Amino acid sequence: MNKVNLLLATVAVLSGCQTMGPDAGGNSRSGYYDGGRSVLYQVQKEATSAGQAMVMATVAYRGGDLDQALYQYLRAIELDPTRYEALVWVGRIHRERGNDQLAELAFADVLNSAPDNLEALTEMGLLQLSRRNQGKAAELLGKAVALDQKRLGGGAGELKVDSQSPLKVYNGLGVLADLNGDFDKAGSYYRLALQIDPRSALTLNSLGYSHYLGGRWLEAEQTYRRGVAYDSRYKPLWRNYGLLLARMERYEESLSAFQQVEGDAEASNDVGYICLIEGKLDEAEQFFRSAIEQSPSHNEAAWQNLNRLQQIRRIRQLGMSQPISEAVVTAPTPVTEAIAQQ
Repeated sequence: MNKVNLLLATVAVLSGCQTMGPDAGGNSRSGYYDGGRSVLYQVQKEATSAGQAMVMATVAYRGGDLDQALYQYLRAIELDPTRYEALVWVGRIHRERGNDQLAELAFADVLNSAPDNLEALTEMGLLQLSRRNQGKAAELLGKAVALDQKRLGGGAGELKVDSQSPLKVYNGLGVLADLNGDFDKAGSYYRLALQIDPRSALTLNSLGYSHYLGGRWLEAEQTYRRGVAYDSRYKPLWRNYGLLLARMERYEESLSAFQQVEGDAEASNDVGYICLIEGKLDEAEQFFRSAIEQSPSHNEAAWQNLNRLQQIRRIRQLGMSQPISEAVVTAPTPVTEAIAQQ
């Protein structure tokens, strides 16, 4: 493709025209691009092969330039319509941006052409899991496990894994088991995932939360501590660890955990919220007021929670019961990353 035609093609993609990346059936994939026009001026060297486009996309993604990465992954598909890895990455980027509809279309596009594509099965299964579509998630993740076991020569007996096994599949099946209250089964999947990568923050977070759900709080604490020791930048670990510590009434430690991933005012509000839903109104008020003092004009959540707390106090004084579930929380909702986003 000469430079003039390339420029026209680039403009067409950025304008949403149907000119980039036809699949094997002649259908365009330009609709998967939702980036800005500024990427047009950032493309200084155009890929001439799918492999080169993949490398350029990877560099852009690692540098945080998602528009450029998305463009280059679509360029890879244009150059090689069977380069399904690129289209899976298109879906991942859309999930990262919160555009699950386009992500689902990209994963489905791959599975329509390659039903046994392990990466697409994994990502589509996790997407369905995040939507609480448990039946579909189990079907997709189960198929991915079957493919992995076939690769390993496994039979119908005990599952086995190696370093090439898809960690997120086994972690996702653990989350599914947790959602169904089968904590022993969940633990077996998490142990398999940890055989794949013993230092996986994702899996240690999921296992810790599974222990928490099962009432094994000491094991949960040990698991969270192990996780943050391996990866102190993994935010869901700190949030779930903060939640656990607050439930254990270790409020200052909980506050410190939340402060690892958010500001002081937000952390105080979050600890206060947990105290509130536990019915510990005096402790909750202390943390809400601390949040307001630290950010009086920007912490609307703490003001709303404090007002809610005062309403509950008045209702209690009248001898009435009142649910506390309407409190306003900024972030301490338990996060199992396999559900939220992988």
